Amino acid sequence: MYVPGTGLLASDVYGRVHLLDADFKVVRSSPFVRQGRPLYGLEVAGGWVIGKDRMGAVFRWSLETLELVDRLDPATVCDPSMLIPNERPSPMSSRGICAWDGRVFVTSGYHHQMLVVDLHTFEVLDIRPNICGDSPMEWACTDHPTRHAVSDKKGNLRFGSFADGEFPESVKLDDGNIHRVRYDARHDRFWATQDFGAGENADIANGIVVVGMSGEKAGECLFARDDVEFVGFSPDHLRAYAGGFDGELHIFDNSGPQLRIVRTVTGFPHQLSDLTVSPDGDVYVLCQDGEIVRLDAEGEFRGAAGFRRQAVWDVQPAPDDPRTLYCATDTGVAVVAVRDSAAGPMLRVEAEHATGFGFTRRVAPLPDGWLGITRDRRVFRAGRDGVLRWSGELPALPHTIAASPDGTRALAATNAGAVELDAADGRRLEAFDVDGLPVWAATYLPDGDRLLVTRNGVIVLLDAADGGVRWRFDQGEYPKRLWFQDGRAFITGDGGVKEVVVGQGVVCRWSKLLSNTVENAAVDDDLVCAGSYGMQLAGYDRETGELLGLLEELPDYPKALSMVHDAAGVPYLLVGCRTGLLSLYRLDRRRGKLRFRKLRDHWLPRRPAAFTLVHHDHAAAGRTAVADGEAACVR
Repeated sequence: MYVPGTGLLASDVYGRVHLLDADFKVVRSSPFVRQGRPLYGLEVAGGWVIGKDRMGAVFRWSLETLELVDRLDPATVCDPSMLIPNERPSPMSSRGICAWDGRVFVTSGYHHQMLVVDLHTFEVLDIRPNICGDSPMEWACTDHPTRHAVSDKKGNLRFGSFADGEFPESVKLDDGNIHRVRYDARHDRFWATQDFGAGENADIANGIVVVGMSGEKAGECLFARDDVEFVGFSPDHLRAYAGGFDGELHIFDNSGPQLRIVRTVTGFPHQLSDLTVSPDGDVYVLCQDGEIVRLDAEGEFRGAAGFRRQAVWDVQPAPDDPRTLYCATDTGVAVVAVRDSAAGPMLRVEAEHATGFGFTRRVAPLPDGWLGITRDRRVFRAGRDGVLRWSGELPALPHTIAASPDGTRALAATNAGAVELDAADGRRLEAFDVDGLPVWAATYLPDGDRLLVTRNGVIVLLDAADGGVRWRFDQGEYPKRLWFQDGRAFITGDGGVKEVVVGQGVVCRWSKLLSNTVENAAVDDDLVCAGSYGMQLAGYDRETGELLGLLEELPDYPKALSMVHDAAGVPYLLVGCRTGLLSLYRLDRRRGKLRFRKLRDHWLPRRPAAFTLVHHDHAAAGRTAVADGEAACVR
């Protein structure tokens, strides 16, 4: 966030706050805290910086020095009479903090409770039921002096005032998070973001929703196929900026009431997670890999922080040697070997192959190398030596890549449907459409049939020969990964890990105590291990579905999971994380319980991202009729 008179403030995953200068150099930082966890909520008021971490701890720093002054513990700062038996704080990436009239309103580690804290003394004045019920407050907008708006993680927008704490009016705008709400002073209305979309558009299309002062939905602009993380205005409110996980920044002309995108900026190195605008109109965009990009008001590039980053997005074993692993990384593909030592298995990086493309989202092993897809919409094939054999463009943002059983074809899931390629030279063979929906995961069955899953959870089985639909099933939740193993299909995503009998449906689900989307999982005989966006690992009995063990407070966000074995065949869990961390866990299963025992960590080298921004200007359509204050979307 840009603080007038101070500069650019940024919070990090270790619970610290930093002040950056115009060249993104650190001017000063808050101290480390032993309980340091990612900070999601951040607010500045009255010479103080207020923050909330993922477990609900609330902090207060001096704005002038960034010295830490106060911390409220999420476990004990609560109303015990409102807790359920044995309740403990649970992780949640909620951003909602409101500073109003010398008080701070924030949900704690117990999401159905709200703390009211004196801004200047940090005395807890009141502990009351959460404005949003059992859903954490995701955003609080006090831009309007008397009409305040509060959003939650279940798609509800409430109107009222923090003066009396009453928010009696509510409108449903999304089936997921409303990350940001802003008051549009030029047209006397509110703009809100969508994560999933709502109604018939749920998990299909989403974007920005406009709500009038009386609380009615007045219009929408659906431009996204993934979470929209932010919306903000230029100082004069003539422009609006919105973007998110599609990696695109949309610039709106807000001179009139119609919602009109005039420019889209693409080419960022990663998904977009936040935005702030300085008093002189410069736009600062935070990418999810930690890079900060500075633009002028028109979206022209003015500089970047050059943040060094690395991530392990996918880990797949080589077909002929399961102890050789191909890791999809921010820079390309790393080849990692599992070796034995006196202390157990260890990892040795054999090679790092940079592609020169955007970050590699997924890899698919082949007998003589691998296939990969990248963030900048490319697909490629490389040999074991890492030398590219071919590369090509995909029609839209890709999500997964799979190789056919005989290695002759590649199947990419993209926002424009599924695309099948000739693995020998990258020629496009087929394109598969499922109701015009984004396809977020795809794989092959052993007989060559293709299995697709759309963003809104529709599973479709396509015949290997003619591509005809052989089976269709709506499991209702968005996917992240899909693979076929031991005669079953496995899907991770919203709702946990699911085991699917093709032709029948979901026969088992593992999700207990996981607080967020399940990014990935690994299945080994009768054990299922899953990793979530809540920085958790969980182990389940495959047959009974029983939770065997849970590990929270991970040092990083787990992305890639794979089972590896030592020389004696004992399984270990390998977890690839957002900071290039590869962690090996010994799985101790005794008396019906599972413990994740950390064996060792290895970090891949971090490097700055190379990227080039591209502008797409949208010709002004004819003036759009706007009746009774309704906002139409023009692009």
